[in-house]
Amino acid sequence: MKAGVPALETRQLVYAVDGKVILKGIDLRVEYGEVVGIMGASGSGKTTLLKCLCGLLKPTSGEVWVEGVNIAPLSERERMPLRLRLGIVFQDAALFDYLTVYENVAFGVERHRKLSREQVRQIVRERLAWVGLEGVEHLYPSQLSGGMRKRVGLARALAMDPHIVLFDEPTSGLDPVNAYQVDRLIVRLNRELNLTAVVVSHDVVSLMRTCSRIVMIEAGQIIAEGTPETIRQLEHPQVRAFLRMASSETLDDVPWLGYNIGQEAQV
Repeated sequence: MKAGVPALETRQLVYAVDGKVILKGIDLRVEYGEVVGIMGASGSGKTTLLKCLCGLLKPTSGEVWVEGVNIAPLSERERMPLRLRLGIVFQDAALFDYLTVYENVAFGVERHRKLSREQVRQIVRERLAWVGLEGVEHLYPSQLSGGMRKRVGLARALAMDPHIVLFDEPTSGLDPVNAYQVDRLIVRLNRELNLTAVVVSHDVVSLMRTCSRIVMIEAGQIIAEGTPETIRQLEHPQVRAFLRMASSETLDDVPWLGYNIGQEAQV
């Protein structure tokens, strides 16, 4: 962690496939300790941006900087050490159905960190405790609720001690109660661990109550950026239309967890 160096940064990032340009010159900077939300409609390019940030996709042109290193020109082998600094929580949690919760959380640790069996056991138990899932190590993913699977996915990401965690639609498919619990968890980990996070979602309410800054993408371009309060007040027609259509709640009634509302979050 170098002074003045952001956790993540893209410079004129372009990604195209089969002649279709999906990202059109994205400039984004994420500072350490921020929770940055990326919102937009399906097909806007937000998930593609996330995959470029973590090195799963190689950009057509432009730069992707991870902790001061441009990963865009690197080979898959060269990108791997940098990717291990990033935790990724996939939309469907991407758990291995044939492994227990314990084995899922331990999976990356056992393969990439030279630790004793007891050290691995301590890490798994601690990370599960962080996400409120003590005592479920013996269960299989099929025995868990959707919200629990999401939290196991987060525990697995945290087991690698990442500097940054990327979330792909963390509340997708969850009922309002479980979605709220996941949001609380992201905010708590940010406050207690100074976790840097990028949250990609079309869930406006979730982003508004968890993020310190929100970026909106439309047709592969950033069209708006600011604090949740700033985004709520924008008169940009596409932003206003998205907020109206994507939110089933009145935003004034959202139980805020985030930073920009003039009060301390209760988590």
